[in-house]
Amino acid sequence: MSINTDQYLVEPAFDPLSLRELTEVLIQHYGVNEGKFDLLFEFQVGIGSIGLAVDSQLPGAMIGISKVGLIKSTADGITTVDAAIVNPTNKARKKSASKIK
Repeated sequence: MSINTDQYLVEPAFDPLSLRELTEVLIQHYGVNEGKFDLLFEFQVGIGSIGLAVDSQLPGAMIGISKVGLIKSTADGITTVDAAIVNPTNKARKKSASKIK
């Protein structure tokens, strides 16, 4: 997958993660084994004069993502992830493996 712009060609090192996949990675990273979670984004907002030249600056605002984390889900949505399924405890893994035999 490449993203072509007028100035440069962007080649991601790996396939980008969906929001759901990123939630799964964070659940595993934090070692969470139970509960349902969604992604949490912390935004930073900057307000001021924006423009390329001093004489053409206009009032404007910029929004950036400063942090990404998890928040307990209050309702199931399309990106809600159940930690017990994505990152089961060792006991849960052994039980499911013994049921398969």
